[in-house]
Amino acid sequence: MSGIQPSVPLPENGITVRRSGKYLYVYKVTSVYRTEKGNPTNTRVSIGKLDDTGTRLIPNKSYWRFYGAVSESDKVEIQKTDAQYESIKSIGATFLFRKILGDLGIVEILIKTFGAGRGEQILTAVLYMISQGNVFELVKGWCEDFTLGTPLLTSSSASGLFASITHGERMAFFAEWVKKQSLQGYLAYDVTSYSTYSVGIDDAEFGYNRDRESLAQINMGCYMGHDSGLPVFYTTYPGSIVDKSHLPFMMAYNKELGITNVSFVLDRGFCTTANVKFMHSSKLLYVCGAPTGNKATVAAIKSVRDNIVSMENVLHEGVYACSVKDWFFGAVTNMHVYYDPVIAEAKRQDLYAAVRNEEKTLSSLDCLTEKEAKKFRHHFDVTVNKDKSFTYAKNMEKIDELAKNCGFFCIITNIEMDSASALQIYRRKDVIEKGFDEIKNYIEMKRLRTHNNKTTDGKMFCAFIALIAALKLTRFLGDYMKAKSVSKDGIVSELNKIRIVTLPDGRRLMNPITKTQRIIFEKCSVAEYDLHRYINSA
Repeated sequence: MSGIQPSVPLPENGITVRRSGKYLYVYKVTSVYRTEKGNPTNTRVSIGKLDDTGTRLIPNKSYWRFYGAVSESDKVEIQKTDAQYESIKSIGATFLFRKILGDLGIVEILIKTFGAGRGEQILTAVLYMISQGNVFELVKGWCEDFTLGTPLLTSSSASGLFASITHGERMAFFAEWVKKQSLQGYLAYDVTSYSTYSVGIDDAEFGYNRDRESLAQINMGCYMGHDSGLPVFYTTYPGSIVDKSHLPFMMAYNKELGITNVSFVLDRGFCTTANVKFMHSSKLLYVCGAPTGNKATVAAIKSVRDNIVSMENVLHEGVYACSVKDWFFGAVTNMHVYYDPVIAEAKRQDLYAAVRNEEKTLSSLDCLTEKEAKKFRHHFDVTVNKDKSFTYAKNMEKIDELAKNCGFFCIITNIEMDSASALQIYRRKDVIEKGFDEIKNYIEMKRLRTHNNKTTDGKMFCAFIALIAALKLTRFLGDYMKAKSVSKDGIVSELNKIRIVTLPDGRRLMNPITKTQRIIFEKCSVAEYDLHRYINSA
């Protein structure tokens, strides 16, 4: 058979063909999206070229990365006849993610909440989102090539599935998920937003857009377990509502979900008098960043500033800290004040640079309105005349006072704890920021790509479950991926080299797993036996 270029069946879905010279090259579409102007486009990877018949593919190395690797002799056998097997599937990644979700109890909850049929359909949609992202145009071909014994979804049936998921069903799922986790300790709470071009989603409104896009958005508030690093619950609300005002509405779900005996870790954006009063009156424990420009925090900083730099106050992180208990933000509570000398000097230099830039701008202007003058009065005394001419001078007292406060930051809490513990707990809130990054970038939910309320709600629910699996994978493999410089996409590609051939008599054959695949499974507490059992039972 020397000299024969092995060919394989042409993938039925998710490909596009482009001519270059005398050859027709085949590309796998890896994502579909719209440009900033709203024009549809995609990203793609070459997987080979068409053979002389124009019906089969002569694969390149990228083909085997997406569709699984086999030996050269196997490729020639595949070329001889398609009648030798019923199907060839790459199932390593979907197996692992399904096993992770099963071990967490989520597969059981889905079937209990939605019934076996819809539960399996939702699971298929979730596995697709983990492996492929947010664009469901390619889901049918993916189901055919990358799943084993799961319901076949199409783009239209996926939309119907999303629309069928009710609010009551989602809340029933969350209540069961809370029970599975036996929550203790701390829950981080924060908010993100999802942009959309759609005009058919009621909650899509213009507001503070975290991605700096001129698009309507939906806001999502989310709890994340401090210890587990996994999302617990989310709710959505209109994009125009500011984050700090939504906190009481989020906390109102706690009783319904059985969330008790936990403390909440909050970003400083939630630190308002109304929210602090609410947390105290509701007897909710919290650790919250406090904005340093607020009168309460300025007063706390001033009370300790002259004495904070002392060996008595140094923390092991090289930060100094003092605790003050007083009336802050409408309640008697603890304010932990921290000072970092390294950050202080850097911030002071930033402040002085900002003053110099503002002075340069003022010197170049001939006139100024009162509205325009306002932004300069943080650092300058500006007098605007009736003809809009003006005079200005640096306010050295203001500038020096701001410089004195550089390097300070504050945490407010109604829990009795030392400053070191408060700082350690607060810094761990980045678990939720990492989660938002995962759902927007890895699961590709930065754009909703839905057109009405029901499909939006259902798709966000599936994305939430996909996020659980993605973050759990990171907890298993984070150190390994960092050491090997491999991404989650790389892990998925490696596992998809595990190929299952189904013969006409129903028997299933699997190529031996590699050392790398075995290491991945072991780090995820999965045995090769689990894979064989899945293959024989799915």
